[in-house]
Amino acid sequence: MASITCPNCNTLAPPGAMFCDNCGYDLRTVGTSAPEPVAPTYMVPLSDEEEIACPTCNHINIAGSAFCENCGAKLPLVKPTPQPQYPPTPEPLFPESPPPPAPSLEPIIEPPSASADSINGRFVVQASNTSIQIPPGKQTVVIGREDPVSGIFPDIDLDPYGGHDAGVGRRHAQLVLQGGQVCIEDLESVNGTVVNKQKLSPRQPQPLKNGDELRIGKMVLIYISG
Repeated sequence: MASITCPNCNTLAPPGAMFCDNCGYDLRTVGTSAPEPVAPTYMVPLSDEEEIACPTCNHINIAGSAFCENCGAKLPLVKPTPQPQYPPTPEPLFPESPPPPAPSLEPIIEPPSASADSINGRFVVQASNTSIQIPPGKQTVVIGREDPVSGIFPDIDLDPYGGHDAGVGRRHAQLVLQGGQVCIEDLESVNGTVVNKQKLSPRQPQPLKNGDELRIGKMVLIYISG
């Protein structure tokens, strides 16, 4: 069916329209026209929300209609629904930190431990389980028995621990620090010095380890380092 051209405003109306939706002209007496105008004046609805319901006859009219195409009543002006406006996304106050650098695959070389600058530790008398502290801050510690008459005062006096009966000499042995290593040296004693059941040669320093057994004459001492 061909569209109807309103003779009053020359607006194209859809087939079967009774009134012009632009000016309200009665189209029931107007015949249909075969040619289609190039540029119609009514708008094609984009969605159901843009259609206009006539307040008089409840007829649904296309968007943009000024008059009801069914009864000719003037239609209310419908404003397009405003689109919500969103504020622009603010820029971050602090930019993202760069990723941490990848861990190095190079082997970690521990620095060499510093050598001891003095002799530290203690002796434990095996027979009585008595602890004898080595005087700190020294690099040479003489072990023997005190003799005030002879003017001999060793750093570690074993006389109170039975040193005289055990055959400990007045200057029997000594601890010396060599290259950060604690060593024991026999001082040409009469009854000798033994480390882990191995007798030492006089004046030949022997390295000591934690837990080593020393025999000074007949007295047995256990060396505790640190």
